[in-house]
This record gives sequence, C-alpha cells and structure tokens, in this order.
Amino acid sequence: MLCRAVSAVALLAAAGCATELDDVGASSHALDAFCEAEVSGSGTLDVENDYIPQVVACENGGASLEALKAQAVAARTYLYYKLKRQGSIGDGQGDQVYTCGATAGDKHMRAARETSGQVLRYQGVIIAAFYVAGALQSGPDCRGGTSDPTGTEHFVTYNEGKTGNNVEQTTLGWVDPGNLENRGCQSQNGAHCLSDEGWDYDSILRYFYGEDIDVTTAKGPCVEGGDDEPPPPDEEPESSNGLIGGCSTSGSGSPLAPLLLLALAWLRRRS
Repeated sequence: MLCRAVSAVALLAAAGCATELDDVGASSHALDAFCEAEVSGSGTLDVENDYIPQVVACENGGASLEALKAQAVAARTYLYYKLKRQGSIGDGQGDQVYTCGATAGDKHMRAARETSGQVLRYQGVIIAAFYVAGALQSGPDCRGGTSDPTGTEHFVTYNEGKTGNNVEQTTLGWVDPGNLENRGCQSQNGAHCLSDEGWDYDSILRYFYGEDIDVTTAKGPCVEGGDDEPPPPDEEPESSNGLIGGCSTSGSGSPLAPLLLLALAWLRRRS
C-alpha cells in the first residue's frame, strides 16, 4: 500500500508540472540558417555573401531591386529545400545557376543583404520555390503577356489573394493538395514588371506563391541580426511568482499542495 500511495503522490505532482508543446512543424518554430552550401562543381560556398548574390546575378540580374529581392528569397528557399533533402545543390538550369558570365554587383549583394536569411514556408514546411523566366510582361497587371521566348509561361502561377487549397500549384512539381512544398511558380519577367510598377518584394512573392505564404527569417551567425548563441549553462529562468518551467518552487503556492498534505496524512495514519 505504501508504494502505491507514494506513486499516486508522484503522479499528481507530475501532472501539475506538465507543459503545453507547440505542434511539431509549426511555422513559429525557429529555423536554423545554412551558412555554407555544397554546390556541384564549386565546392563549399558562403551562402549569404557569395552563393545567393551570384545566383541572383545569373538568374535575373538585370531586374530592378524589388524583383532582385524576390529572386533572392526564392533562390535561398530553393537552396534550403535542396540542402534539407539532398545535402547539396546542382549548378545549372536543373536546379539554379551559380556559374555564368555575370558577376554579382552591388545591387545583387544588396538584394541578398536586405533579405538576409529569409525563406518561404507553408504550414511550417520549406517550399520548393519554383521560378522560371515566363512571358515578357507589361504593366499594370504584369500578366497575360504573349511573347514567351523561353516557352515557360505555362509553369507560372498567379496566386494573388489566394490561400489554402485555392493556391494554384505548378506542374513543375507534384500537383496534389497534400504536397505542401508545391505552392506555385514565380515568373522572373513578371516579377521585374511588378517591381517596375512599384510592388515590394513581399507582395511580389505572394502574387505568385499565395497570400498565406510565410516569409521566415532563419537564425544563425551568417544572418544579419541573427543570434545563435545558447543561454548560459546551468542558468534557470527566473520569475517574480516563484515559477520555474511552469511549476511552482513553493510547496504552499502549488495547487497540488492540499492533495499532497492529505496523502501524507493518510500515510501517517496507515503507519
């Protein structure tokens, strides 16, 4: 009887210290930055200061600034998607182009810097941020262009104001509502057009990937403003109400105290 009574007291105490956990994969969870990436043919590269600016220069280097920033976020997102799946990324149109005749300049570095660490997620999942050249476009709506020299316009999705299952997926990926990684495809020519029309990069991204896309900033030493230093060891969080980790440090202040006292009194009577 003594063992069962002590166990009951322990279970009551444990129940009083239970804490709620967020849903696994929720978009509020921190995302660790990739500061280096293994790129086919080029080895290990600095993501923020080398790889992203150079991809922006190669992929859509002549665009105006907000389109370059949208390109930087899409390129970084696709990089993270590949690194999480395969640990490396190719250099070429099969993935995205790092090696080309262009060299990253000030505006490409600025686009990477002003979007430092930003990637796209949907329901906590890093998407495959597809993008293609698309048709040549003109304002103000920047869609419906008839000149499509690369033949890629049919991959582009126009998801302005759309959310959830209403977001159009691109045939570049597996088309199925359960595929959270496929949230459409950006047009580089369309992004350039929208940028010239005064759109900011966040609005451009939502125009192609949906209104409910989550622009998340990864945390790490390579991200501007990032902080990946852990808290000092053996240091407990303090609170003015005597709580540590959601459990009272004072026996009398705990809602379980009366139950514990009753249990101990019962044990004394049995002994």
